[in-house]
Amino acid sequence: MSRPLTLLGALALAGCAHAQQPAPAVDGAVVTLERTACYGSCPIYSVRLSDDGTVRFVGERNVTMVGTAEGTVKPKRVRALARRFGAADYWKLADRYMPGEANCPRYAADLPTVITSITIAGKTKRVEHDHGCAGVPPALLALEMAVDSVGKTARWTGVTR
Repeated sequence: MSRPLTLLGALALAGCAHAQQPAPAVDGAVVTLERTACYGSCPIYSVRLSDDGTVRFVGERNVTMVGTAEGTVKPKRVRALARRFGAADYWKLADRYMPGEANCPRYAADLPTVITSITIAGKTKRVEHDHGCAGVPPALLALEMAVDSVGKTARWTGVTR
């Protein structure tokens, strides 16, 4: 009888291995995004989202709001965004996707650079992405758009993506 019980115990433990793992800690997370100039009329701004829901926007040019503005979003949306960075393996991305880099095999001029970063538990990762570089991981593009979406930057930029 001990054999069936042992098998049953092993199956129960195996089931636990597939149980949902706790979400990674994102308390204190700060996510930033900066969009730089191009030769045309690209919006130039930066935004900072904190896990308490604070959003700080600084518009420079080609945006509806030039200057500094603050707003709020639901803190759980910022924490979900921080977890999305983790799920996208943001920490493993190259630091730069820029002309001349091996990860930018084809390049088209006149597009802005987007700089994203995340800080969690005192650790920061920053990625510079020239939008003229082809072959960038789709997850990076999705994260850039997600920061704008969660931060609701369209209210200050006038740009919907």
